[in-house]
Order: sequence, then structure tokens, then C-alpha cells
Amino acid sequence: MFVPLSSDPFAWFSSGKKTWELRKRGRQYTCSHVRRGRDVELRRGYTDAESALWGEIIEVLEADSIEAFFKCVHWHAVLPESGSLDEAIADARRILNIDKGEDAPVLGFKVELARP
Repeated sequence: MFVPLSSDPFAWFSSGKKTWELRKRGRQYTCSHVRRGRDVELRRGYTDAESALWGEIIEVLEADSIEAFFKCVHWHAVLPESGSLDEAIADARRILNIDKGEDAPVLGFKVELARP
């Protein structure tokens, strides 16, 4: 499964600070596509194939909202540079384009990177 990332999340995965990716549920981000044991390619953007990180999805969690997701997965595993739970929720809402007060279903998956 191909997952494009912006520079910061890619660097966080690369350094081991980030272990979970969070997306709005829908399209390719559903449990039929995102499942334990599936190989995943994490790439900075769409074109930087040379520095791609490869791994395996080892856990998947669906939730009805970002807040519900962060009750099950510590926010630091998703957004390691956020300073608090409230800041992580605000950051996730901004990144996922979910308005404050809006509940949108999300899907998160934990990635175990392959060792070189």
C-alpha cells in the first residue's frame, strides 16, 4: 500500500518518533484496504521513490472521531511534535481538514518499519 506523506511526518517515521498514521476513513483508507500484515510504502510526497520507507501494518484502528481515536492510541505516536493532547487534536483536525466540533470517522494504522 502506498502512503504519501509530507516532509515532517516522513522524517518522524524515519527517526522512529512516529509509529501511527491517521487518515480520514474512506476511499483507500478503509479496513478492506488497510489491514494487518499488509506491506506499506511510506514516501515523502508522490515522487521521492528513492528515499521510500517500507514496512508492515501491524495494527489498525477505526474511530468515529479524532478524540475517540486518541483515547485508544497516544497522540504522541501520531503527532510527536505536538505539545499536548489538545494541540494534537487541533493539529490532526488541521491536517485532515476536519472543522472544530465536526466528528469525522478516522482510520489509523501502526507501521513497523523493515530493517535495512
